[in-house]
Formats: sequence, C-alpha cells, structure tokens
Amino acid sequence: MKTHFKIFISAFIIFSLFIGSAIFAFDKYYDVDLTVQQDVELNIDKEATHENSVKTELDRLSENSNRINVLIFGTDGGRADTIMVVSYDFEKQIVDLVSIPRDTYHYVPGHELQGQNKINAVYGFPGDEGGSLGLKETMEELLGIPISYYVKVNYEGVKAVVDVLGGVEVKVPFDMKYDDPAADPPLHIDIKAGTQLLSGSKAMEYLRWRKNNDESGEGDLPRITRQQEFMKLLAKKSLSYKLPTVANTVFQYIKTNMSLDKVLFYSTKAVGFDIENMNRYRIPGDVSNDGGGFYIHDPELTYEMMLEIYKQ
Repeated sequence: MKTHFKIFISAFIIFSLFIGSAIFAFDKYYDVDLTVQQDVELNIDKEATHENSVKTELDRLSENSNRINVLIFGTDGGRADTIMVVSYDFEKQIVDLVSIPRDTYHYVPGHELQGQNKINAVYGFPGDEGGSLGLKETMEELLGIPISYYVKVNYEGVKAVVDVLGGVEVKVPFDMKYDDPAADPPLHIDIKAGTQLLSGSKAMEYLRWRKNNDESGEGDLPRITRQQEFMKLLAKKSLSYKLPTVANTVFQYIKTNMSLDKVLFYSTKAVGFDIENMNRYRIPGDVSNDGGGFYIHDPELTYEMMLEIYKQ
C-alpha cells in the first residue's frame, strides 16, 4: 500500500470556491500561485490560434457552455495522486466530478523510464511538460475540454476538516484491517464494519484502505467510488455547518492559480446549490492484464461520457 497517500479533498474546494463560503475574509489563508497567471493567459492565447482546426461536437458545446472546469489533485512526492476534474454548470447548478485513476496509461515521448507512462508521473516532469500546468494540459487532452484552473491540495486538510465538523458518519461495508509497520510513518488501519462516526485520522484510514492483511480487498478502482461517496457525505455535513469555519481550515491546505476575485465571483454564482446535483464519474477503461498495473482508458467512451455531461 502507498505510504504517503494524499487524499483528494475536492468537496472542500467546491464548498469554498463555489458555494459562498469564500464571501467572508479569508485572505491570510488563501495561497494564490501568481507565478503561473501569465502562463495560463498565454495558453489561452495559443489555443486561440487554432480556430481553423476541425471542431468536434464536444468542442462546440464547451465553447458555448457556462461551465467552469477545475483540476483538483494531491501530490505523492514527485507524482500527482487522487486526480479529479470538477465541472460546474452555473446555469443548471450541476457539479460533475470526473475521477482519473492515477495509474492511467499515458505515454509522453522522451519519458521512457519505468513508471513514467502513468498519468500521475506527469506532475514530476521538468519544465513546461510537468508541474500543475503540465498536468492541467494533460487532463485537457484526455477529456477533450478546456480546464481553466487547478487546485493542489495537502492531504492533511482532510483530517483537519473532518475534525472541525466533529467527524463524518460512514457505513463501513466490512472490517478493514491492514498493517504496514515498514511504512513511514507506520500504517495501521483497524475499522469495524457498520455505521461509524469517523474522526479525521480514521477517515484517512478509511480512504487509504485497499486490502486487508489476508490480501482480501477491492484495490484502487473501488476506492475511487468510496472516496466520491465520502465527499458527498462530507458535502452534506459541511453545507449544514458553519461554512466560514470549514473554509478557514480548507484554505490553509491548498494552492491554486485562481485569483481571489474569481473565487468571490464563482461563489456568488453558486448560491443555492443543492448537493444532490453532484454527479460522479470515472473515465471508462479497464486494468491491463500484462502485469504493468496500468489502467487503459477508452478514448471513445470517454468522449461519449463528456458529451453526456455537457448535454445535461
């Protein structure tokens, strides 16, 4: 099991960026990555030079859409971890969460070393190919949609926010028992089946779990579903709680290229959002059987999935 699993906290970002909790003064907590603002603008200008290229139906829909797309991810050393794109339709008040398995196969010429053909490796590539912007551009190519912003999160935020909320109630489907004393820090997961009020630390155990000591378990793909379900539970509790308190905590654990005025603008647009309008997806595909541990996504089905999202 990965020893430094960084759990994605996109639900917190949705609340804080899009659901009005940013209205109060949180300037001292907000870490805007100003060094990339010019790069983002240049990328948009470069895309404008390709106006004469053949446009797909998805291209036309995205050009005329009120949606904003945001890449949200954590990091595991030099790699991205728990990658998701949040797509918000302001007119219809719909949020779509699209998960991209970190082991998705993605070949980049010039990067032939073992492990570099997984999409989570892109973040660690040098120069313009890597970093937050490089990963954002890769997600644009993969999903066929423009992505305006990125949010990079620190996994410690999940512990802090869950504890601020007084825990989150989860129905654990079975006993989860796993020990890895060699991990740094040592990992010990022990959660009983049934409805549990999970603290921040227990929530991290729940979200990290892939298998038991006896090798019984589900692996990475069902874990994505479990993470998404947890985010929805967290969303419901946060929306019924004091959002400024949640946002106070959240903004200590993120970096983004979204400016403060944009945060305020989008948050006012999202007033009245109903958490039941949050839909969850995973890019279509299958795990390879060649022993490489790759998730092979299906481009045609991914395109159809994105069309479905934009046609809602």
